Formats: sequence, C-alpha cells, structure tokens
Amino acid sequence: MKKFLFLIENQNKTTDAMTIWQTVKPFFEQENISYQIKNVVRLDQINQLLENNSKDKIIVTIGSLNLLLQSILILDTVKVKHSAQPISFIPTKETKSLAKSIGLAEDPSLAVKQIIAAFQPVFVNLEQIEEMNHRGRWIFSHDFSLGLGAYAANVVKDTSLAGHLKPVPLKKSLNLYGRLTAIIDQEPFNVTLRLNRKYFFFKHVFAVKLSNQPSSADNPMDAADIPLQLEIITSLNFFTFILYEISRRLKLTPYLPFSHYFTDSQIQLTTNSLEFGEFDGQQLRNQFYDLMIKSFQYPFWFDPDNLSLAEKNS
Repeated sequence: MKKFLFLIENQNKTTDAMTIWQTVKPFFEQENISYQIKNVVRLDQINQLLENNSKDKIIVTIGSLNLLLQSILILDTVKVKHSAQPISFIPTKETKSLAKSIGLAEDPSLAVKQIIAAFQPVFVNLEQIEEMNHRGRWIFSHDFSLGLGAYAANVVKDTSLAGHLKPVPLKKSLNLYGRLTAIIDQEPFNVTLRLNRKYFFFKHVFAVKLSNQPSSADNPMDAADIPLQLEIITSLNFFTFILYEISRRLKLTPYLPFSHYFTDSQIQLTTNSLEFGEFDGQQLRNQFYDLMIKSFQYPFWFDPDNLSLAEKNS
C-alpha cells in the first residue's frame, strides 16, 4: 500500500497551504491511505525533515515552488543506487504554472485524485545548475536569468510599493519601471559560453536568459532530447529595448542582431563581473558566476491520464 509524507509550508500566507491541506485531507482518509504530515516553517528545515524518512514513502509538498524544488534537490542528492524517491505536489498559487505544464490538475481536489490513482511515476524534465565558484547546486523548473531580468526584479523587490499593488496593470507598470531602471543603471558585462566543445565570447551583454519547458513522460528520456533554450542579449539601450519588447510580443526576437539563441542539454557559462541572478522568481546574491547547466528528469507521482475530458476542461 502506498504511503505518503506531506511537507506543508504553513507559514507561507501566499500559498495558503494549510487551507489546501484541509481540502484534500478527506480524500486520503476516505481511502484509508497511510500518511504523515510535517510542517515546514523555514526552507532550511527540509534536509532535517527528510533525513530519516522511509524510502517507501512518496513525498508530497504543499506550498511554494521553492519548497518543491528544494525537496527534489535533497532527494536527488541522497538517492540510493541511482533510484530517486518519487515526489508530487498539491498545486498552490505558486505551483499552478508547473502543474499545468506537466499535466497535473490545477484544482487541488482533482490533483489529489491523480496522485492517489497513480501506480508508477512519470518523469518531468527540470534543469540543474552547478555553481563551480561557490560549489552551490540549484534546480529550476522554468527559467534562469543573469543581468537585466534579475536586476529589474531586484529593483521591484526593493520598491516600497511592491508588496501593496494588487491590480494587474499596476503590477505591470512596476515591472516596466524595474526593467527601464535596469536599462539605465546596469553596466554591460562579458560572458564566455561553452557549447558542444566550442567557446563563444560575448561583450556588452545585458541579459542572459535560460528557459525550460517542463513536461512529463512515461519513461526516462535521454538528456539530449530535453534541451535548454538560451538567449544572450547584447548592446541594449532605451531604443533597442523598446524594439526588443515589440519583437518579443510578435515572437520575432530571434531575428534581432543583438539577440543570440542557442539550444543544448548542457551549457557552461561564465561571467567576469558581479551580476544579479534569479531562477523561478528566486533572487540570488550579486556574484561572479561559473555555471554548468544540465537537463535532467525527476520522477513525479501522479497519473496524467486519470482525468475525464470535463475535468481537464474545468
């Protein structure tokens, strides 16, 4: 019989994790399914909470995307004989985008049915980053950026209004303010890219953007079949920024002379100056970067096909 361990981020008001847990809890009790819950107050507790966990339990997180990715990082580090312990999550405000991408219902009541009904894991493509200078390791699901995007996010975060704006148009205006401030204040930097045993050298770089499109598969895939999308933007000023924004909406940025695209499942990237970084909305400190980025898959416990057509469209 399946056993579950729930990690509930009950101090995160944004995700409303405890309310969601009370919604899905009856499904496990009705099916008489064995489960255990552990409350996560701080993300640095995860390692301790998982330290003596039984390997036959399926980990389920309810909370932020960072909680999910940190749990995967720990489980992947301690996996036994190349077999990783499956994980799943009940969608919250911060994890709905990932759920939609991989075929997990955004509605917690539907998602829990998919988790309970599963009899084997599916494999979700993610990206891992090894920071060679500081021996750090991160996992991201959707995007990673250096320079402009991360700098703009830092400006927005430091703005006193950032936590008080609710209407979408006001939030978009604040984000635009952050990007324009970054264009004015940020110094260009140099990037060295190693790809397929070839080196590429870029000067006057303003932004580096790595993108991943998470999806699920029934069987493990070769890393070469789940490549990263890399964009390096050079020589930006106010006018080329406007041109870039227009081209981005029209999906024409690959045709711009200052936008450089690459695709591969393994990328090494180095900066020679202190830069802001960000992945999946999480800010990194201002530092030098020597990054090795690789695609990989991790087993997620849910059944993507255990929904009716009406439920999928709800």
